Amino acid sequence: MKNPWNNMITLLPLKDFISLTSVQGKLHASTLCSIFYVDDFFHTTWVLHQVPPKLLHSQFALS
Repeated sequence: MKNPWNNMITLLPLKDFISLTSVQGKLHASTLCSIFYVDDFFHTTWVLHQVPPKLLHSQFALS
């Protein structure tokens, strides 16, 4: 069985990562413009920070 986390992490540019830590069985990954949590069942919740539209567009343009 493939780990969906491996597929998810490749979607984000490595240069955008600020930190990657494991807390109480959950993986927490922070990027410059977004945060996602993957729980034990690999359900993913994606939460975008409140960032100016120009900054958000520039982040996607750099990817």
